[in-house]
Amino acid sequence: MDRADTGGTKDSGPLKILLIDPHSAFVTWGSGLVQEGCNWDVVRSDDPRVALQLLRQTAFDAVIVGAISSFEREIGILKQVGEVKPKVARILLSPPLSSAKLAKALDVVHRSIFQGASIAEIVSSVEQTVQVTRQLYRDKVVRSFAAFRRLPSSPSIYRELSNALSSERTSTRDIALIVERDPALAARIIRLVNSSYFGLSRHISSLTEALTLLGVRTVRGLALAGHLNAHYPQGDGWKLFSFDKMNQRALSVARLSQEIATPFAKGNPAIKDQAFLAGLLLDIGMLMLAAEQGEGYLKVLRFAARKKQPLHLVERMAYGVTHAELGAYLLDMWNLSPQVVEAVMLHHSPEESVGQTFSPLCAVHIADALLPTIDNELGVDLSATLSEGYIERLDLKGELPGWKMAANAYRVRMRKSEQAESA
Repeated sequence: MDRADTGGTKDSGPLKILLIDPHSAFVTWGSGLVQEGCNWDVVRSDDPRVALQLLRQTAFDAVIVGAISSFEREIGILKQVGEVKPKVARILLSPPLSSAKLAKALDVVHRSIFQGASIAEIVSSVEQTVQVTRQLYRDKVVRSFAAFRRLPSSPSIYRELSNALSSERTSTRDIALIVERDPALAARIIRLVNSSYFGLSRHISSLTEALTLLGVRTVRGLALAGHLNAHYPQGDGWKLFSFDKMNQRALSVARLSQEIATPFAKGNPAIKDQAFLAGLLLDIGMLMLAAEQGEGYLKVLRFAARKKQPLHLVERMAYGVTHAELGAYLLDMWNLSPQVVEAVMLHHSPEESVGQTFSPLCAVHIADALLPTIDNELGVDLSATLSEGYIERLDLKGELPGWKMAANAYRVRMRKSEQAESA
């Protein structure tokens, strides 16, 4: 085991990094960091068992696993890291991965970095990943979350669908058998594929065909959203906005997020699925606060309306935590993809995010900002405000006109859906 002391960060001293290097491919990595002026304290180990034991005994900000040839082994190591220290940033450093492997990795790691990236790119990505992870586990977030009286458990059907996804021998019929055990989910799937969102020329009545059209990952997201919505129903005393309308809007955000992500998903199809799931669950923290805080949360909304302040900023003033952080913390507890968790947590403040490239966060932030908010008697805008600086940082400003046209199409679909329900 080698140790390279590479200095410190300005705010909180050196980042403590555990580098697990099973193939001894990064023995000189620390010296490269020093030459770049990086302020890290790096501990390198080529024995995963020794490294995991050290992780149990020592506080680290991030664990980086170098993957050279045995991808499954390295992903297994990172899963163990998540079990031992879930609050530590998990990073995979590897050669370019196939779409299937990248999708699998991004269900486990906070960030996947290609081995060919420059030291400067690696340093930037790791430090920003640590920053985002620290935000999720702020003491105030943890304490606020623990104060909720009735927290939902992870739904068994979601776990079953996740296990099915990880098996190469699972068929659509196998998925249908799982879904059929949840009649409400099966009905929701059939209703969705026959809705105006798909605009099909014929009615779909076969669950297996509906599953083929939607995709298993989308169905898994619907299962999770349905479980959460059932756990947080609208109480008789809550009149400000409709939970049902918020959930219907969430579906529009999810579908638009998926559409926005599609052109960027050629090398990583998982981006589309993560964007859909994050869009579907974007405001679960808001439903949690409305269901449990009731009149107290209504006062927060009234203050936001009176002062014309963004809701998430007023939430932070009142509670020390936002609905986005609460929702993200719940999803992290359920071991959802870190990319989904980050998208939910930062959808109001994407400029705090990692990296310079398109991500699920980008898709859901844009979709949430461009679609109309749901009606409420105070006129509070519950959606995100488009961060043009963030869009410019990603060099995506030229895509905005197309995204706005797509959002307008979804506005029309939302109106049609509302008219159909009121007819």
